[in-house]
Amino acid sequence: MSTHDTTTEPAEPTEPAERIAPASPERLIYFSDAVVAIAITLLALELPVPGAEAHGDSGVQHFLREHLAEYFAFLVSFAAIAMQWMLHQRVFRYVSGLSGGAIRWNLLWLLLIVVTPFTTKLLTSEADAFRIQFIVYAAGQALTSLSFRLTVADLRRSGLLRPDAPHEVIAETLAWVDATIVTFAVSIPVALVTHWASLCWALLPPAQKILRRVT
Repeated sequence: MSTHDTTTEPAEPTEPAERIAPASPERLIYFSDAVVAIAITLLALELPVPGAEAHGDSGVQHFLREHLAEYFAFLVSFAAIAMQWMLHQRVFRYVSGLSGGAIRWNLLWLLLIVVTPFTTKLLTSEADAFRIQFIVYAAGQALTSLSFRLTVADLRRSGLLRPDAPHEVIAETLAWVDATIVTFAVSIPVALVTHWASLCWALLPPAQKILRRVT
């Protein structure tokens, strides 16, 4: 009589699902760089350009003066996106792997980056709703930095920052992130009482220095 071998091989241990990275750090970095580049391009495409209604040099000059607010908003948003990208690359050069949480927060960060051209256009539109326009823009900037802050927090919690990551670099980067959150968030209630709330954004450098000292 034949016998059947009923023994089964022990299952191989598996990693927790949260630690299985669906993408390498390099792929996420390249993808993030591409999305940031697209966002900056969209931002530039929204710049007003003189048309047939602008006659001669004086007409063009008048058109440009009329749209100074849009050009200034473009520079502010370009600087904001560029700073976000610089902070992102300063941290991700020391990332050894990816957690599911870090990927999700990074995707939210990219979503808010891509929305920046829209919030910039809304901020400078002719709609007579300054408070809403300003709050949407400032909240978008604060949330962008917050989502990146949460990305870094998840990477640190998961032990995915390389041991050779300089503490000074990471601390200084996070101070900039926190300062951005604070300055844009503080400007929101200020916008409820004055149209000069954007001056709060000029406090970003001193806010970063203060936060760096206390952290």
